Amino acid sequence: MTPRPARPSAGPEDQPHLLLISGIGGHPPAAALDSLARIGPAVSVVHIAAWGDPEPVRADWAARGLRGEFLTATDLDDAVTVGLALHGRYPLSGVVTYSELLLRPQAELAERLGLPGNAPEAVGIAQSKSRQRRVFAEHGVPSPRFAEIRAEADLAEAARSIGLPAVFKPSLGAGSQSVRLVRTYGELVEAYRDGRATVSAFLQSEDVFLLEERLELEADGDSGWAAYCSVESLLAAGERHHLAVSDRIRLRHGYAEEGASMPSRLGAADRAAVVDCADRAIRAIGLTTGAVHTEIALTPRGPQVIEVNARAGGPMPVMFEVGARYDYAEQIGRSALGLAPDAVPEFTRTALMRMVPIPAGEWLVTAQTPVAELMAAFPELVYVKPRFGVGQSASRDRTLHLATFMLGAPTPAGALELAGRIERALGIELEEAAGAPAEPAATPAA
Repeated sequence: MTPRPARPSAGPEDQPHLLLISGIGGHPPAAALDSLARIGPAVSVVHIAAWGDPEPVRADWAARGLRGEFLTATDLDDAVTVGLALHGRYPLSGVVTYSELLLRPQAELAERLGLPGNAPEAVGIAQSKSRQRRVFAEHGVPSPRFAEIRAEADLAEAARSIGLPAVFKPSLGAGSQSVRLVRTYGELVEAYRDGRATVSAFLQSEDVFLLEERLELEADGDSGWAAYCSVESLLAAGERHHLAVSDRIRLRHGYAEEGASMPSRLGAADRAAVVDCADRAIRAIGLTTGAVHTEIALTPRGPQVIEVNARAGGPMPVMFEVGARYDYAEQIGRSALGLAPDAVPEFTRTALMRMVPIPAGEWLVTAQTPVAELMAAFPELVYVKPRFGVGQSASRDRTLHLATFMLGAPTPAGALELAGRIERALGIELEEAAGAPAEPAATPAA
């Protein structure tokens, strides 16, 4: 690790004062606070309480003895107001979030306070798949052909121009929710009506959907991997650092994500091509600061951008820690202060995160192996997180997955084989329960 550059001064004892915006999704606040505290002891929190009780996060913050304030906000706009008031009492040096849903207030606060950060316009493009597609077309960034759908009357022309089968998705969204392969015009109409009726966790809205050219992402031959990957980047101090390429596990349940693995199994030339594609996309959008997670399709025509996200992919901070003992969350905090990274990841093993999809339908969970038993049987496990308990109903209404787990292994192939054994050992048994309400036991950070 190289020596740290001098830190900007703000607040008591010339220490930087970081603000964490939390509330839903992304890297868990407790782990984020541990990483940010390594930069300095002054870390305040604005927690948006629209999604749940802030008290557990307040307790995590208080337990660490950090300087600053723990504040709550009612919504995205209120988070900006609360952050501005905090700055008046105790000047901020940087603003950070790890959640897709909280990028807008982070960008607005940084801009209004003259702090390092992405411009709100760039964040707006990154959060809108339709705006991304238009920007990519303008800048010659390879990406799928698309048509925008703003009303049901647009469906016929979209189907004619793109052709069927095609991929239907909301412009604003995360976690593959409401993303469908539609084979017929009737399926397209059904997907559109379902998409309009879906309640999103986002507190902002964009009433636009896309119909995109189908890229055959589901499988890369019989390798067990999908035909897409992602580039994990860190933008800081005017430079773009592409830290790793992550593979994806083969898709077997539509477009529900099945997991990721890093470092990549791809050869050097293929990695260089996908990194170049991601770099072009990031520059086209105008992102300059923080983490970027860019999903890239591996097609016969070469890499094509699926989407760019102006934040870390959900499991990536933990995967960097497992595979390389690299604190990605800390480096994201440094970027928010305008500081270059003071370390790069050096992988010593493969980190794999498996997401077990819920089959289509309504189900009752009738059995699953206790977590403690699994952890004892497989020392390679980092965690196992069931999303439902025995006796609870499960459907895709609120989450796409039955469980997630993470492991470390010497190689990508070994990690994939081990994941298969662990998945079988989960012992999840389902019975059909038509009409039963879904009640997740716990929803891990996406």
